[in-house]
Amino acid sequence: MRVIRTVVAATTPLILTGALTACSAQDGGSPVNAAGEIEITCATCQESTTDPFLQFNYEAAQRFNEAHRGRYRVVTLRHANAGSGEARLPYYQRLAMANDLPDVFQLNSAEIESLSSTGRLHDFAPELAADAEWSASFQPRAFDGLSGPEGQRWAIPQQQDPVGIFYNRELLAHAGHDAFPTTWDEFESMAADVRATGTTPIALDGDWATILMWSNLIGTHPEGAAFLADEIATSDDWSANAAVVAATERLRSWHTEGYVNADAFSGDFQNAASKYLAGTAVAIPNGPWFVKTNLRTSQAAPGLYEDTEYVPSPGWGASEQGLIVVSGAGWVSGTADPTRLEAVEAFVRFMSSTDEVVEQARSTGSNPPVTVPAATLAAAELEPLSSGLVGRLPEVALTYPHARVHAPGGIDAAWKNLWPAYVNGEIDTAAFLSRLAADSAVGG
Repeated sequence: MRVIRTVVAATTPLILTGALTACSAQDGGSPVNAAGEIEITCATCQESTTDPFLQFNYEAAQRFNEAHRGRYRVVTLRHANAGSGEARLPYYQRLAMANDLPDVFQLNSAEIESLSSTGRLHDFAPELAADAEWSASFQPRAFDGLSGPEGQRWAIPQQQDPVGIFYNRELLAHAGHDAFPTTWDEFESMAADVRATGTTPIALDGDWATILMWSNLIGTHPEGAAFLADEIATSDDWSANAAVVAATERLRSWHTEGYVNADAFSGDFQNAASKYLAGTAVAIPNGPWFVKTNLRTSQAAPGLYEDTEYVPSPGWGASEQGLIVVSGAGWVSGTADPTRLEAVEAFVRFMSSTDEVVEQARSTGSNPPVTVPAATLAAAELEPLSSGLVGRLPEVALTYPHARVHAPGGIDAAWKNLWPAYVNGEIDTAAFLSRLAADSAVGG
């Protein structure tokens, strides 16, 4: 997932806050503190005034400590790479090489795929298999992108979100449209009208948001869902898939037609988000966390939140609207110590409990990875944009994973490198897709 976050770097690479008796995940020291509690380190539980996910994790860890006083205790590790960003994976890769990963922390699906190859992540499959009730509590497909090829469960899901498209109702009306299009043909007609008003139809970034739209174009194609679910991981030449070719060429045409911002190759989601927040772009794709992390905190366009709607993706036909459904990120563990793993399991169970997933939804805008009774959700009065899209899931014809979920781990870097050359006509569609497949595999 991509959000605009500013995480203040610590003055040293790693600072322990809390009890100083905490040990690293693999140092061999006793995990039991003077109070008789099993201590575990958490690398994504630090306080943050800018990142609602980190702040929620911090507050949840305090609740866990209070609920398990005398038995378990989470100790926060404060560092510069706790929030999502390009530096986070290399940071944990260095710790994995040193066999010094934290006891518990969060990674996204692409990071999990890469870091699991080090052999340092704990497999939660045995714990889930031993408790059928806990395992069954998770939403269908909640472990997509968090699992290994032999049934490993490298992470306990943090969330499961439908990822849609945000649009500005006022700007769309100014271009003569009262609702967001339901087909790609209608979208392109709308985009031409919006462009004529001097406004950008859709803000993209050359990476996260752009690949979201590529995923939507593929996933809503009659022959595309199977590619995102399977073939993207097994094929060494994506140019052989007709749905992928059609989606890729259509996405490129939006650039050449001027339907996206001219600087849509930065690879920085903030660059795209700033256009929407400033009211110079009608639409932007992102997950429900965009509400809390951007719309609610934006001072650039007062009233923007009230003017925003959140809708499924258009489709190639009128009955083919779709939604990307992703688990986003999950709780992983870097310890092999049985005593620490006891506390890790207690913590991830706590984080996937009904009370905590509902509080996370309230605090961050993300949606629960476990099944929550409808009455409980209604009573929680969750943010209406994101919860409203969840409510539309049963009526949407198509759901599919984000391209990053099953693609080789190097897809982001390969895309950022190749997409500008393709859009600018330096390589053709076949060369782009062939190289994208090959370079994604090498980079992963």
